[in-house]
Amino acid sequence: MKYTTLYRNQQELIKSSPTGRKALKALFGNKPVSFQKYAHTMKDIFNNGSEKGKNSTKLLNEELQWHKGGAPVVFLETQELVRYLYEAKFNYEKDFNVAPPFQSFVMAFPEHTEINGVALKSALITIMTRDEFINLYGPSVTTLLDFFNTDYDDDELCISVNYTTSSGRVDTNFSHLSSLTTTFKRNAINPLPNNGTNMLEALTKIALALCVYHSATDGKKLEKGYPSSAISLPKSKSKGSYKAVTIRSFKEKQSSDGDSTRKITHRIPHYRNLRAERFYKKDKYKNMKRGTRWTFVKEVDVYGSLNTLLS
Repeated sequence: MKYTTLYRNQQELIKSSPTGRKALKALFGNKPVSFQKYAHTMKDIFNNGSEKGKNSTKLLNEELQWHKGGAPVVFLETQELVRYLYEAKFNYEKDFNVAPPFQSFVMAFPEHTEINGVALKSALITIMTRDEFINLYGPSVTTLLDFFNTDYDDDELCISVNYTTSSGRVDTNFSHLSSLTTTFKRNAINPLPNNGTNMLEALTKIALALCVYHSATDGKKLEKGYPSSAISLPKSKSKGSYKAVTIRSFKEKQSSDGDSTRKITHRIPHYRNLRAERFYKKDKYKNMKRGTRWTFVKEVDVYGSLNTLLS
């Protein structure tokens, strides 16, 4: 089994074409240039007030934060786990909250993993509060309207999802979690080409469900290191360029009704959000925001038997 090619930052994308390499040479000469220097130079160029320039600056700032955090990559172990996370149901409008394993991280999937006929691509995910996003994007992007908007609280959680299309364009979705369903509906009115809108919706749901799964399994499924499967790295990158972790799937369990020959073929996850103060008194949880912890209650397969993810 192989994994999808890892998400490439904007410098890696431009280096992948002869025209891009020529442009980099004109800007920086023949010497190697760090991503940090590249990003800051490009932000100065994009600082022209245009919408395209602002969007490019936002993406560069998210990529800078990702690199600053060690460039973490979360490899999802199996296609079954990916589909399981996608199918999890949450009420995003009702105080939905999570604590991501990293503020900015890349998700990577087993190759040929499909959701509703769309083959998933590796994506850059950033999950932070509204206030943190405003600070990350900076004064060249944010406006007075952003600062004085009364529709959202400063600590409202938001998510940004970016992936690179086959043509080299980056498709992006940003949303406050409380209006996520509305955002999905609005995006569907004017869909992106080549199933881009469906891709972004699937990636968003999987990323948020991954955070819930990580919390509900108390971090026991997230292991340091690369998976044993083949990894397709961007050119000029090595495994040491990333902080790799693998999120493990659950083990197959036999039915509890005595039929040892039947295995679970479809799982329906059930989670409970922990909001009471008593769930945050232990040292390992006391610095977490209330409402970000989740517990796994039970799962029911299509035949009605109960199982646990913690095995």
